[in-house]
Order: sequence, then C-alpha cells, then structure tokens
Amino acid sequence: MSRGSRPNARALPRWAGAAVVVYLSVTFAVVVSALVSRGFLLDLDAGFKEGLLLAMLVLTLPVSAAYFVIGSFGSGAVLSLTVVLYYFGYLLLAVVNAGVFRSIVLSSRRVTPVRVAGMPGASAQYPRETLRGVTPDVRKLWWAVPLAVLLSLPQWMVAGFFWCGVSGCSGGGFGVATGTEWVAVILSVVNGLILAVAMFAVRWLYPNRKRALIALAAGTLFGLVGAAITDG
Repeated sequence: MSRGSRPNARALPRWAGAAVVVYLSVTFAVVVSALVSRGFLLDLDAGFKEGLLLAMLVLTLPVSAAYFVIGSFGSGAVLSLTVVLYYFGYLLLAVVNAGVFRSIVLSSRRVTPVRVAGMPGASAQYPRETLRGVTPDVRKLWWAVPLAVLLSLPQWMVAGFFWCGVSGCSGGGFGVATGTEWVAVILSVVNGLILAVAMFAVRWLYPNRKRALIALAAGTLFGLVGAAITDG
C-alpha cells in the first residue's frame, strides 16, 4: 500500500485471506477424495472412508449436519450425476461458510470509537457505552442472531423427524420410531453452538469472558428449547 492511500475496507487481512484459501482448498481435496473413494469403489480401509466423510461433514458445519442426513436417504454405491452433485453440494456449503467468515471479519474491523465519560470531548452520543461494558456493536446482534436462527432451521427440521419418526411422537400413522434420537440430540447441540458463536463473535460486550458466558448460556437455552419443540 502506497503512502497516503486509504486501506480497502472490503479487503480481508492477510491471515483471514490465507485462512479462507486453506479452508476452501482442504475442503475441496476432502470432498473430491470422498467422492472418488465412494464412486469408484476403491479398495480402501473402511475407517479411512468414514474418516473422509466425517472430515467433509465437520469442515462444512453447521448446515452440513442436516444436509448429510437428508442426503443419506438417497445414497447409493453407483457413481451418478445425483451423487456427484450431492458431494459438490458440500463445496457450496464451504463457500457459504467462507462468505459468512468474511462478513464477520470485516464487521469486527469496523469498530465504533468508544468515548469515555469525563474525558474532554465526551458526550451523550453513546449513552450505553459505559453501561456494564456494552458497546455500540450491540446493534450488530440484530442481524447476527437472526442469521444464526436461519442457519439452525435445517437442523430443526431434520431433528423433528429423528426424535420419533415420520409419524411424530403421538404414535399415529406408522407409529413411533426409536433408535435415532441421538441424531436429533447432535443437531440440537450444533444449533446451540451456532447461536453461541454468533453472540460471541460480535464484540458487543466486554470483558470477553462475560460475553462468552452469556453466549454459552444463550446457546444452551436455544438448543434445549429447540429440542423440546421438535420433540413435541
């Protein structure tokens, strides 16, 4: 950057740009490896194949949890266009995750200056800045929390099915199905983590440990409430 030039507000820091490149590259390599090992029925260790699938799932969390469960219904050993599109859907999830990460990093760099009461030039422009550590970034929760809830919807839809089966927990229709509740529990935990990360990533409260405790409590409550609703 030349002297006197203004920094590009839409450019990521070097560490963030490198992280995005590494993340997308690793995800692409894992997805292609999992697709090849499955589609061409390579004579590989079963544990290695399961490890590739698990890595692909973890790398593209959170929405990949529901995406994986839905895709498992139509899974097959034959390499078809549908299977290829399904696997490359994980790459699309990775691109979405990278976009969300970019938005969070750029948003965190735009910090509103904090004015300390009692110092020259201070005013009541930001009356909540000195109220128990709350900063002007608290306004960003208006989009961060709804975004977390939106990302949680696919997991809730799938969890509602796995609690008791297609007929629900009332026992009507095909009856209550058991044995898959653990999938719904995992999806509920994932949703709690989504909200907790969203509330902690936005620097709306200091000190950080206080914000972390509130984010953890909110995520736990969100996961429990969602589990109770989908189990109804």
